[in-house]
Amino acid sequence: MRHRAALLSTILAVVAAMLVLPGRASAVVPGFKVDITELPATFTAGAGARTVTVVATSEQNRCQKVRWSMFIEVDGPDLDDVEVARVEDDGDFPVRVENAGNGTARITDVQLDPGQLCRGQTVTARYQIGFDDDADSGRVTFRAQAFNADRTLLQETSSSSQVRGEEEAEESPSPEASPSPSESSPEPEESADDEDAEPEPTSTEAEIAAVPASGNDTGTPSLLGAGLIIGGILVFLGVGLLLRLRMRSRQPQAGNQLPTGFYPAN
Repeated sequence: MRHRAALLSTILAVVAAMLVLPGRASAVVPGFKVDITELPATFTAGAGARTVTVVATSEQNRCQKVRWSMFIEVDGPDLDDVEVARVEDDGDFPVRVENAGNGTARITDVQLDPGQLCRGQTVTARYQIGFDDDADSGRVTFRAQAFNADRTLLQETSSSSQVRGEEEAEESPSPEASPSPSESSPEPEESADDEDAEPEPTSTEAEIAAVPASGNDTGTPSLLGAGLIIGGILVFLGVGLLLRLRMRSRQPQAGNQLPTGFYPAN
C-alpha cells in the first residue's frame, strides 16, 4: 500500500508539472516577436534588484493569451545567489521554478498573463532580478519564451549581462572617492619672507630701469632745468651791471665842474 501511495503521488506530481510547464519548445509560430526591452548592462552583488522587461508583439489578426517562461543561466555566480520575482501592476505574479541543470533555472508563469496579445497590442512580462552579497563575478544570460494557451511556443529571445561581485565592487573606486587634482597636488604655502620680498623684475622692467630719467621726472633735476637756472642768474647779473654803468656815466667829472657864485678872496 505504501508503494502504491508513493507511486500515485509521483504520477500526480508529474501531471501537475505538465499542466503548469509549457510543452517542448521545438519551433516558433510566424507573426510573433519577443524582445527584451529593459536589461541592465551590469548586476552588482548586494545592490538590490534590477528590472528586466520582456515584450511580445503580434502581426496576426487572432488574439491569444500568453504564458511566459524565462531561463536564467549563470556563469560564475551560483543559482542560489540569484533572487527572482515575477511582478505585475497589482504585485507579485505566481511562478513555478525548475532547476534545468548546468547552472540554469526556469521560471514559468503558473497562470496565463492577464493581458491579451492582439495585432497592434503588446503583452509585457517584468522580472525583478538581484544577486546576494556573496555572489561571485561572472555573467548571466536570460532567455525569454512566450507560449500560447495550448503550450505552443510563439517566439523567444535571449540576452546577457555582467555580474559584478562584492569583492570587485569594493576594489573599484567610485568617482566620488577619487582625489581631486587640488587634493592630490597641494600648492606650496607661501612664507612670510616670500610675501615681504619684492618680485624680481622681468627683462622688460630691467630695460626700463636702465634708461635715464627724463626731464619730466620730478625726483631728479635734468640738465635743462639747471641750464635755465644758471641762465637766469647770468641775465640778472648782466642787467645789474648795465644799470650800474649807466648810473656812473651820469655823475660829473672833476675837470668839467661849473663855477659857483662865490670866488675866493685875493
